Amino acid sequence: MTHPQKSSAAALPIGGHPVGLGPGSAEQAKKSLPAWLLSLLLHLSLVAGLVIFLTQIPNGAGEIDNRTGGIVLVDIQSETTEYLSEGDISQNSNPASSPDTSTPSLDLEDRPELPGLESTPAEASGLENLLSNNVPSADSLITGSVANGKIGGKMTTEVFGIAGTGSRFVYLIDRSKSMEGYNFRPMLAARQELWKSVNSLNESNQFQIIFYNNEVDIFRGKLSLHAANETNKAAAKSYVESTQPDGGTDHLTALKTAFKLSPDVIFFLTDAEGGFTADEIFELSRRNYSRAIINTIEFGERRSNDRSLEAIARNSGGKYIFKNINTLRVE
Repeated sequence: MTHPQKSSAAALPIGGHPVGLGPGSAEQAKKSLPAWLLSLLLHLSLVAGLVIFLTQIPNGAGEIDNRTGGIVLVDIQSETTEYLSEGDISQNSNPASSPDTSTPSLDLEDRPELPGLESTPAEASGLENLLSNNVPSADSLITGSVANGKIGGKMTTEVFGIAGTGSRFVYLIDRSKSMEGYNFRPMLAARQELWKSVNSLNESNQFQIIFYNNEVDIFRGKLSLHAANETNKAAAKSYVESTQPDGGTDHLTALKTAFKLSPDVIFFLTDAEGGFTADEIFELSRRNYSRAIINTIEFGERRSNDRSLEAIARNSGGKYIFKNINTLRVE
């Protein structure tokens, strides 16, 4: 018995498509991603994850706990070395915990007396007095003591209305023979104004008086400044009243002497024309090391054409004044 042969068309579904590959499966195959693109996306995901992981790891010392620093001292004794921290130092510095290593005080009352070296309270007191009386103080380095205040205090004083401010004053007064003319009026007026100015100084100020003719005559005979205390003022008054006019006039030597005292202010009084040359005026400016202000007072009947006294005052920052002898007031 023969069987009828199956047609090949029976193996294919109606429509001519393979089994399992219907119209929907074909469209799905067309929409699937290529393999290389999937691989790229996978690798990018791995790299991104690695980056995120690494950023979570602390970098450097930013997350390290704070630690205190300090100084470590090394104590080396014999063959051992000991390192000391701040805590050890604070503990060792505590008087309560540190052993008492202070040297016991020596009772001088219990010390043994050596033969021939015994001392008495009177001898010890004498030594203290000797030291206290012979060690000079800073104020005693100038002539005369300063009872109150401090040496160097500035003040303003004046002579014939010309003011000078400083702490060291020098009065340079002409005492040539001509100062006794006009019934002694120039000398009396000079003494009067000089004493008024000296007497106005404070004890913290210093002064010197120089009368001059051909030579210089210095108060107390020593080229130094004196404290303006009551003792020195009284001595200065006696010195001024006893000074008499005599001789000629040497302005240049007198001014050079005054400069050696390094004053702040010089009151320069004369009844003679200045007569300084330009070279002498320049020399005086050069020798004025302390840059003292020079106030010049000129006595006379009328002003001459000589302006050298005025130039000396102007060059130092001082003032010049002319006083007519006939109108000088003497009290």
